[in-house]
Amino acid sequence: MTPPAVEMRQITKTFPGLYRSVVANKDVDLRVEQGEFHVIVGENGAGKTTLMNLLYGLLHPDQGEILLFGQRANITSPKAAIDLGVGMIHQHFMLVPSFTVGENIVLGSEPTRATLVDYASVRRRIRQLSEELKLEVDPDARIDTTTVGVQQRVEILKALYRGARILILDEPTAVLTPQESETLFVALKRLCANGSTVIMITHKMAEVMAAADRVTVMRDGSVVGCFERHELDENVLAEKMTGRAWNQVRLPRQAAPPDPPTVLQVEHLACMDDRGLPAVHDVSFELHAGEILAIAGVAHNGQEELAEAIMGQRTVTAGQVHFAGQEVTHQPVSKIRSLGLGHIPDDRYGEGCARQASVARNMIMAAHNHPPLGNAVWIKVRQAGQWVRQQIRDYEVKVDHPDMPILSLSGGNVQKAIVAREIAMATHCLIAEQPSRGIDIGAAESIYTRLRDLRDQGVAVLLISMDLTEVLRLSDRILVIFNGRIVGERSPEHITQGDLGLLMAGVSGPKDEG
Repeated sequence: MTPPAVEMRQITKTFPGLYRSVVANKDVDLRVEQGEFHVIVGENGAGKTTLMNLLYGLLHPDQGEILLFGQRANITSPKAAIDLGVGMIHQHFMLVPSFTVGENIVLGSEPTRATLVDYASVRRRIRQLSEELKLEVDPDARIDTTTVGVQQRVEILKALYRGARILILDEPTAVLTPQESETLFVALKRLCANGSTVIMITHKMAEVMAAADRVTVMRDGSVVGCFERHELDENVLAEKMTGRAWNQVRLPRQAAPPDPPTVLQVEHLACMDDRGLPAVHDVSFELHAGEILAIAGVAHNGQEELAEAIMGQRTVTAGQVHFAGQEVTHQPVSKIRSLGLGHIPDDRYGEGCARQASVARNMIMAAHNHPPLGNAVWIKVRQAGQWVRQQIRDYEVKVDHPDMPILSLSGGNVQKAIVAREIAMATHCLIAEQPSRGIDIGAAESIYTRLRDLRDQGVAVLLISMDLTEVLRLSDRILVIFNGRIVGERSPEHITQGDLGLLMAGVSGPKDEG
């Protein structure tokens, strides 16, 4: 009998906390067969990534054992995991932007000839791997000139170049178009057909149903069950993940007023990226009260710089921004925010919170010097504490105490804390960048409901997202951005995910029928 590629037995991992220890994995059993495409799902904090970090040697279990191909494995580090044939591709790519594709793939394991790197053999091996999997890359292209989809392929080829027979992918399609995701899954299926094993963490139900051979569901650090794909549909899977029934449909909306006022007006806007290169070109649009306007685009097409320019965080080189009846083109962030603009940034840790500060301090940031929490001189400590506790209850932020460091929360709960703060600031408009990136279905639905309610209260919402399901479920209008330009406007009722994905990739699609 062929032994499984991976067998994890009675795995337990606990992290110390400020008020109590957190059990991330409790007596977890996982079995993954050779040549299998195995998907692990669960809400944020369910223990999925911790379990895979244990398999890859980034963490070490408190108890339990790991077997690879039937042999007990002592995985003390990522290098030990790689030597045993385990490769892991993280949500955030581990590539050197100034290096070429080939240099990134062989980094740390360069073949040499007479003390020099043998780039001829590197190119041959890369081309062989890319042809076998139909993952086309140019070994001589610099990483910072390639698309996100190509960088994903480079990460996969890097792991395979090092001899990985077990490939772990954590949210691999978070920044890909539907077409790039489809290409990725075809390649991964081909990899499995050739005898390799793929383990994937994802929150996207459609990906589970399209790709998985078997699905392991985790909840609160434990395994709920392991299922064949044909035993599940999206609603059943969501119920097993969350413990409650789900029916994902387009969110209901109230009728828009006949002539809503314009809250945000962007006119012929242009700005540069961090390298001093043009990032946004001649962008114009209007956003009205009681409307969700989505800007859909693949990562690094100017949407991040556009949001920063509107917020006053990036210098505008041409054009104007009007908000709440005032021109705010060159105004400081504090001035623009004081007019009633909230902002959920796309990087919750890098921009959305102070990682070492408490949950309470993070939740009152930017609101602490405004009534009812305080003024320019002092914070009303008692009122601020009551407000924070109420927001924690309202947004179902899972935290033992408001004084705990926000870094101790799961990603979904950090996101909900940021959303609570920014919605409180958004009396006129909210800019929501990737509001559900990397969070589970329960946290995402909670945030979607909040955005819908905010819109129905008359607040304007600018949704910037790469998640096409999110765009189509939430938006009233859709603008598509490509290479820093708006290349189309569509209605969510008259476009499919596939056609929207083509527009995002710079390929013209059908125009609205309505």
